[in-house]
Amino acid sequence: MPSATSSDTSTANFPPEPDSAVDIIITLAINPDNKAQVESNLLKAGEWLEKHEPGCLQWEVFYLEATGEMVLVERFNDLATARKYHPENREKEGMIDGGLKWANEIVEKGWLSQEPDIKVLSRRGGFGLRKWQ
Repeated sequence: MPSATSSDTSTANFPPEPDSAVDIIITLAINPDNKAQVESNLLKAGEWLEKHEPGCLQWEVFYLEATGEMVLVERFNDLATARKYHPENREKEGMIDGGLKWANEIVEKGWLSQEPDIKVLSRRGGFGLRKWQ
């Protein structure tokens, strides 16, 4: 098995992922006229989260052209961290912040065509991101 210092760069420079990592996948069905606003708000929220939520290992936004949906992928060290930092619990713990402000606006202004679909996934195996070769 090659080491991270060998010529195989598939996993070089990436820390090992914790076995307890938890992913949260959120699918947002957005009203077509509000795509730009939703995307802008999500990107602002992501910038805030990167600076203020050290337990959030990954936060990415994807757009599904075929369905017009936005998909958020969040990865946390473990379920306890995910619960602490996830939007539903921030308000309960007095953690109203920049990230939540932008997320709330998406819902409050009616930019979604239905309730967000939230799935919590527990890691069972596989490998993390690979470095492009």
